[in-house]
Amino acid sequence: MQDGKKNAPESLDEQSDKAVKEASPQETSDRTVSDGASDAKPAAKAAEPTESTEPAKEADSEKAPKQSSSKQPVKSAKTETADKAKSEDKAKKPAQGEKEDKGDKGKVLAEPARFEKLRAAVLNLGWKKWTAIAVVARVLLGAGLFLAFGTSHTIERSDRDAGENIYMVVKPGTTASEISDRLMQLGVIDSRLRFWWLMKLQGDASKFKTGTYAFTPHMDEQAVLDKLVAGDTTVVKFTIPEGFGIKEIAKRLADEGLVDEQEFLAEAKDFAPYDYMKKRPNVRYAAEGYLFPDTYVIHSDVSAEGIMKMMAEDFDTRLTPALRQQAAAKGLSIHDLITLASLVEKEARYDEDRPIIAQVFFKRLQMGMPLQSDTTLQYLMAGPKEDVSIEDTKIDSPYNTYQHEGLPPGPIASPGMKSILAVLNPANTDYLYFVADRQGHNHYSQTYDEHLAIVEQVR
Repeated sequence: MQDGKKNAPESLDEQSDKAVKEASPQETSDRTVSDGASDAKPAAKAAEPTESTEPAKEADSEKAPKQSSSKQPVKSAKTETADKAKSEDKAKKPAQGEKEDKGDKGKVLAEPARFEKLRAAVLNLGWKKWTAIAVVARVLLGAGLFLAFGTSHTIERSDRDAGENIYMVVKPGTTASEISDRLMQLGVIDSRLRFWWLMKLQGDASKFKTGTYAFTPHMDEQAVLDKLVAGDTTVVKFTIPEGFGIKEIAKRLADEGLVDEQEFLAEAKDFAPYDYMKKRPNVRYAAEGYLFPDTYVIHSDVSAEGIMKMMAEDFDTRLTPALRQQAAAKGLSIHDLITLASLVEKEARYDEDRPIIAQVFFKRLQMGMPLQSDTTLQYLMAGPKEDVSIEDTKIDSPYNTYQHEGLPPGPIASPGMKSILAVLNPANTDYLYFVADRQGHNHYSQTYDEHLAIVEQVR
């Protein structure tokens, strides 16, 4: 019985176990993969068909149906590899609404890297460096705006033609900034800062020549700079009209760039190089009336004192010994002559009126009647006024000829030779009153009633 068992054919289970033992290493690998205990890559290699593994696969396929039903079916390496590839593709596929990355990932990552480097560099700058950068940026911005647009702020120059010369004196020690300011104030340039930058950029700020220069309004900044550097000075020529007072003379000369207005007025208070100019009580300016109105040419010494000295010399020369004797014969001092002539100058617009007005003033002085000249009230005001009011006649001042008899303390303007000669040679009339119409022509009368009637007609 036992021998019979030994010689009996092998059972199906035994045949199966034997087949497993004799199987190639590739087949063993396939089964290991199916149990999930090995890596996917060896399984993929095992799935590749080769000649050496083909017979083993056929034998395995024949025995597979005879295996126990309790075991789970084994997946092949080829099938598992395909499933894994599908899952990876699904993971790589972008979600709905997202853009597919087409290889720009490296560039996108590079931008944050650059930003981080820039941020680190900025943070490493100290507060001193930041302050310096801010200051430089502000200066450059401001300079750029001024260079581009400049400024149109200039002073108003009274009684001047746009084509006339504007004079400016450059004295030793004058700074570039002072020259820029003065050119701007005179209306020669339109941008002080633009001119200043030109000086600095070209290195010309210390190359100016001293002297007197002639400019015109709104010149090109470069042309002005070239003129100052080249020392293109000029002979000064200016005109003071008849009837200008000290304040008007100071403003005219200041507008032309020859003097400082306030400096000129201060100098005029006590300027008295001749005895007849000696300042008297209540006189505002000793030089008033004695700076002869004329056209002057200056070659040197362009200063407030120099100009006054030249104008006073002109007056003294024109007042010849014969004229002085004529004044003395009328009982007039030079001071009285010029004071009365200044009233005539301000009252008369036309030459034919001067001797008649002079005669009216002489008659009132002889009668002890106030001169009642509106021009003396105008002298006390800040600016000209077409018609004075009753209230104006009450101004408390020695110059108010409505309130005080006789001549005012001193001249109120610089009279021309025609007014001086009119006082020395007055007309022979009986007029006691006069009034000017809107055109400046005077109308005369002997009585006050006649005067009021004429006033109603011409005013």
